[in-house]
Amino acid sequence: MNKYIILILSILLFNGIPLLAEPFKVPPIIPNEKGTIVTEYKDGGLRWKADWKTDIYIENGETKFKLVIKAKGLTSPFRKDMTWRSVSIWKAEDEFIPLESETRIKDLRGNLIMIDKKKFNHKKNTAVFEREDLELNTYLRKQYDITSDTLIVEGIVYALRTLPFGTDGTTKAKILSNEPELYNVEFKERGIEKIKTKDGEIECYKVEIVPKLGVLGVFKILFPKTYFWFTVEPPHRWVRYEGLENGVGTPEVVMEVTNFKDSPN
Repeated sequence: MNKYIILILSILLFNGIPLLAEPFKVPPIIPNEKGTIVTEYKDGGLRWKADWKTDIYIENGETKFKLVIKAKGLTSPFRKDMTWRSVSIWKAEDEFIPLESETRIKDLRGNLIMIDKKKFNHKKNTAVFEREDLELNTYLRKQYDITSDTLIVEGIVYALRTLPFGTDGTTKAKILSNEPELYNVEFKERGIEKIKTKDGEIECYKVEIVPKLGVLGVFKILFPKTYFWFTVEPPHRWVRYEGLENGVGTPEVVMEVTNFKDSPN
């Protein structure tokens, strides 16, 4: 019996699955934060731009966080410019966990091309990803078993405001990507850097996302180094991202925040 228990534990550890998952804490958020995301190819050249804004509200007695992104440009998997609007909702009381998101993509004529949806059932520890491609007339639905530390791309930078900055701590999580795939990852701080941005020089914590893929991480070769930069000054707002745009097979990009504003009114 003991040898089977040891075998199971070894499989869990080698595949990077945390034995105990903890949800992320509620980050410091000021209502009506807004700004612009400029996304360029790693080698240079504009890919897309987006404006975003946040909201905090109470629904059915529960505090929720909403992030709205409106973007235009070239994004995976398309080969021509598109516009898209993404809305994600997170629980923001006692814990910070995603509840749902929807992204609607249109061509420049205003025709609806694709709809992506994610819905979480934290009581059953499941998440459902749906994709309706109106151009190809296809429908995809996938269900995943999740843990309380599962994140989504839309809003992840707010969850990461609560990382243990200034320590050697490693934070484990899962990410449900827009491919869609469910990844086990670790977030590790890589020191402090002063980076030059369009808004000036900013002192930042550099955080690496380390994917835990397969036994001994053999398949990490599929992923280039991936980093986030967050301000050293609280509330540790996101400044820059460098890595794959949207999973394996998509281009390497650099995303940078400009025109950041916050207003409690």
